[in-house]
Amino acid sequence: MDKFDYRVMESAEYSKETVPSIVHLNERNYLTFEGTGKFDLTDSNFKETVSAMYDLAAGIKQAASTSKQLDWFRNYEPYPLNSYWHTDGSYMLMVKQPNFTIPELLPVAKELVKNKYPQEVLDQIKFTRQEEGYEVQSANKGPLNKDSSVWDTLRNFVDQHQLTVTDDGHREVYLTNLLTVNPADWEILVRQPISHDVTSSGLEIITN
Repeated sequence: MDKFDYRVMESAEYSKETVPSIVHLNERNYLTFEGTGKFDLTDSNFKETVSAMYDLAAGIKQAASTSKQLDWFRNYEPYPLNSYWHTDGSYMLMVKQPNFTIPELLPVAKELVKNKYPQEVLDQIKFTRQEEGYEVQSANKGPLNKDSSVWDTLRNFVDQHQLTVTDDGHREVYLTNLLTVNPADWEILVRQPISHDVTSSGLEIITN
């Protein structure tokens, strides 16, 4: 069977277009890390945690490929890192995992990198399953800040279609690797949560 590549098979959900679209984030598996602070890759602790998230996502893929605990396995491209930022300074780093993965793979992945990261960082990274609902999204090129045009793009779309934003926070999906790509070339998909009544709006909703 061919390798599953979300960039091809789920290209609408991980759109690089600035034209807004709506996604339904149904129940799915994630690696998660909860913290407080701000997005700052010059902060060694934050950068270390971001690196650990990438490495553990790769480690789960490796563990899944040889695990006898899974009902089935399909080779896949690991999903991108994303984060959700609340206005109170708390955040969650997340990496979606294929539905066939199981929590038992995470300890195996942690064992692979135990000499690279502090144990307290690894202990805070969990395997969870959750549903996040509906979000409106638009792409941003380069580092994201309060003056980025993507905010106006999203606001105008929400107002035009009389949608309801349900949280002051937002999600950032890093379509390029934060640690290996020059910041000027980052592609960040910005999302804001909206209420479920979008289903009666007549707008197209992307679901995978």
